[in-house]
Amino acid sequence: RLKLVTGDQSLAHVRRVLAKLDTGELDGIICVNMMGEGFDMPRLKIAAVHAPHRSLAVTLQFIGRFARTVGERLGSATFLAPMSAIQVEARQLYAEGAVWAEIIPNLSEARIRREVDVRETLEAFEPQTSVPDLADLSLYGLSLYAHVKIYRLREAPDLATPMNFGGDRETVFSWTSDSQRASVHITRQVTGVRWASDDRLLDVRFDIFVFYYDEAANLLFICASKRADGYYRTLARNLTGYDPRILPLSHVSRALKELGDPRFFQVGMKKRQAASLAESYRIMAGSHADEAIRNEDARLYDRGHCFGSAYDGEERLTIGLSSSSKIWSNRTLSLPELLGWCRTLARKINDKKAAVTGSKLDMLQTGETVRKIPGRPLFAIWSNDIYIEPPQAIFQDTSGAHHSVPLTEFSLDVTGWGDHHIAICLANDLVATNLIFRLEGGGPLFGYLDDVQPRVVLDWQRHDVDLADYLNDDPVAFTLDDWSRLDGEEHYPPPAGGFELYSADLVDTLDWNAAGVDIKVEYAAGVGLATSIQGHLRQVLAGGSDDVVYWDHGSGETADFVAFKLRDDGGVDVRFYHCKGSSGPSPGNRVADVYEVCGQAVKGYIWCDIARLVKRLSNRHKNKSGMAEFVRGDEEVLKTFARARPATFQMIVVQPGIRRGVIEPKLSEVLGAANSHSLSSGLLPLRTLGSA
Repeated sequence: RLKLVTGDQSLAHVRRVLAKLDTGELDGIICVNMMGEGFDMPRLKIAAVHAPHRSLAVTLQFIGRFARTVGERLGSATFLAPMSAIQVEARQLYAEGAVWAEIIPNLSEARIRREVDVRETLEAFEPQTSVPDLADLSLYGLSLYAHVKIYRLREAPDLATPMNFGGDRETVFSWTSDSQRASVHITRQVTGVRWASDDRLLDVRFDIFVFYYDEAANLLFICASKRADGYYRTLARNLTGYDPRILPLSHVSRALKELGDPRFFQVGMKKRQAASLAESYRIMAGSHADEAIRNEDARLYDRGHCFGSAYDGEERLTIGLSSSSKIWSNRTLSLPELLGWCRTLARKINDKKAAVTGSKLDMLQTGETVRKIPGRPLFAIWSNDIYIEPPQAIFQDTSGAHHSVPLTEFSLDVTGWGDHHIAICLANDLVATNLIFRLEGGGPLFGYLDDVQPRVVLDWQRHDVDLADYLNDDPVAFTLDDWSRLDGEEHYPPPAGGFELYSADLVDTLDWNAAGVDIKVEYAAGVGLATSIQGHLRQVLAGGSDDVVYWDHGSGETADFVAFKLRDDGGVDVRFYHCKGSSGPSPGNRVADVYEVCGQAVKGYIWCDIARLVKRLSNRHKNKSGMAEFVRGDEEVLKTFARARPATFQMIVVQPGIRRGVIEPKLSEVLGAANSHSLSSGLLPLRTLGSA
């Protein structure tokens, strides 16, 4: 005897239902999201938790309403919750066999301990400056985006140093903690809007800046709501009194250590041989973008930025990092949580062991730190951010006139070099300024050649930074004469070989010799058919498990053989077999054996549309074009595949002249190029049917 209670019903109706429950006329009530604060009915003993509560406190309050034992004839409470769907602060609460009488007090105590730790951390910060209207501002209410810029320091900074955030910014509050080795600053900026000249239209912006120094790793972390390369540099210089250097990517990548099951949504790759003016940086994005990295990419590209998710213990978190010494996670943290995160990052970075993710990201090298220019620099390359969001370059010409020109309109040329420096010139028709890149000395990597050089300011509408400051935060890269790359302090050497562009695992084999096949003959009519490549392959496919095998060899063919197999999910797998005779009587490493047949496979991509393919084969069978023979199945079965979804396609190169165990680089180049095109076209990997 149950009664449904909903939020759409009147209060009088709900009270009548509860009265019937109280007198025993009902065995129970069914309600969803109906129990407000103060609701009291100890006899309620069954609850289904369909979605997590927002906090542990609310969860415990909900549990308490059902778990009461004081009273007559009160049974045990029963809770139901889907384990896979619910992830709350205390995930173990919903684990199978969980003993709540033990877990709940422990969770409460753990929450109290964390709260005590948070308050102790925040109480360690002493106010330094404040303005009257914000004198009661509390650190407890800060929520910070997990994004940091990291610098390697030569000596410990004085975090109590008064900071200058720019002439148009007022510092409204500052806190410092010696024990936490951190300082927090909040600034206020009042400016006119860029889109109007009326000075009544003002834009008021507050920003927060957190500085944390890790003594063991000698690293400075800057977390700021105003994130701008070049501006970070001025803050670090203001705090330390000198220009510290950013970390090379090989050091930043150590943050990926100790993470489980990584999955990368975005991967950036720096083109190694950027000899042309074409693409210098490639970005791949998707739910498993790292799976798209191929062997040939490891030869052509170095690692750039990455962003993805991974397990840190039992919690799945996002993490991203870039070659400009930045690490971020797509979440907001309290101040104590942010400092704890920075400490963890510092520990990982200070551990010199490289990070191995177990994903294909590991195929892209991160480079090695150098203290000497490894070779003759040929040209300089802007970072990809310059092309994604090009700034204006603001400067004065020799007459003193001011100009604003897109930075991408300037030339950037290498004008000289030595063992420890590279000279570059930024120029257009109105101005030329010379800069110097220095590896030695431990100072800034980039600077103006001398004090008489014209200064250039980069303007992104939201902020202005000096060119030299920007280059020290996001350096240009240099391509050297051996096609290696120097990116800041990090050298990416040219590949020394060992990249298998076409894996032997993609080669299947048949015993052509045992079948009496003349591997030099692709097709022969009459009595010679059985000993030809196509004749033997026809017999093999006839004895297979495909639903349809169509023999299409002849002028205008889609492939020599096309095989269709229905999948359990209603989709269809399609394989195209392209055959070619060997140029020699025995298998070998002959490039001529793969050129033509790989070309046929590449041209065959136009038929990778299931409806179009079925129509094409039906018409060719009707018109008796080519061999026009169904080795397995018939035309009626073929037509049923026209609407099958999803459909997958795969090209198979049939060449008995290829031996599986010995694929030399010259063959690997051709097969790898065809496979790369196949994968980028959305097909399955190109396979080869060769000899053992």
